[in-house]
Formats: sequence, structure tokens, C-alpha cells
Amino acid sequence: MTEIPELEQTSRRIAALALDNRRQEGGLRVRQREQLRRALATAAATLGWDRIPGGPSARVAAVVDRMAQLAETGARALEEDLAAELTSKRAEIKELEKIVKVLRKLATDPDAGYPTEVEYSRTSRSGVGHLITKTETLGLNDPSEAEKAADTLERKRDGFARLRDEMLEELKRRKRQLGEMRAGLGDFSQASAGLVAEVLATLT
Repeated sequence: MTEIPELEQTSRRIAALALDNRRQEGGLRVRQREQLRRALATAAATLGWDRIPGGPSARVAAVVDRMAQLAETGARALEEDLAAELTSKRAEIKELEKIVKVLRKLATDPDAGYPTEVEYSRTSRSGVGHLITKTETLGLNDPSEAEKAADTLERKRDGFARLRDEMLEELKRRKRQLGEMRAGLGDFSQASAGLVAEVLATLT
């Protein structure tokens, strides 16, 4: 169903909104409801929901079922993304240690060519305090800069590790929330029946 790129994005969007609905008290906000409306309209146009037979209530029920299927597909995709992020995050400090070894080798290898660049990723905080994965590129012009960069990464390792551990806990919490959201997708879709009816009304 989601081999079409636009539809894949739509299924992810619906699942993400179902997750927002799970996290928030009082359901989706106005802006989020409009995002859901647009996602449903995209799915309707792509999948031909205007051709579903039957009266209004039967058509709404059929689309609610299709919406739940789309949301389930999107939820699986979100879980796969999260699983990959968890794997990468668990390996982050070991990868940083490998980068330090690369830098040490560059600093002592007489055949190393300069200028050169070394890229690494670490956990950081955004300007608004959210934990994010930040990728940085070190521009190195000579062995002394490589040695200095290795020293700096080693000195900051424990701080990076603390932030990494915090983000791991956050990712695990998101994993639990995704599981809870998937269990409630049927209810979320049923609760969206009014919005589905509005979208279907625009197709006729």
C-alpha cells in the first residue's frame, strides 16, 4: 500500500499524529487536526477513496478501516526508524573512541596527507534544550591539529557519554509510547470518523 513515496510519508504522518494524540490530553490541537485532514485528503486522492461504494456511513466506516491500516504501516516504519536510532546511539561512544584512534594515527603517520577532514557524531542539546544527534566535521591542517582534536574528544568523552545515556532513556521512552500508540490505533481512527466524513464530503 505504501510503495508510493507520497503515501509512505502520509502513513508516517498519520502515525505521528496518533502518537501526538496519545501524548496529549484532550486530543489533537487545531493545527494537528488540519495536518490530519491534509494527510487523509492525500490518501483519498492517491487511493481513490471517492470510488468506495455505499452510503455515507458505510463509506466513512470503510475509510476509517483504511486509515487504521495506513496508520499501522506508518507506525511500523516509525518503529523501524527508532530501532535503527537506538542501535546507532548504543554504539556512539565506541565510535567516538575509534575516531580518537584515527586522529592519533593521523598525528603520528608520516605519510598522512593534509589538509584532511574527520567526521564524527555525538549527542548534544539543541538551542531549545532537546537532545539531538549532531554530526561534526574536523578540518585538520597538520599533525598537531589531529593530536589536539584527539585530546579534546578524550577530555569530553564522559560528558558526551552522559548526554548519550540521557538520549538512550528518551529513545526507550519513545519506544514504549510507540507500542502504546499502536495498540490504540483502532480507537484513534474511530475517533477521527467525523474528520473522515468531512474529507469524503469534499470528494463528491
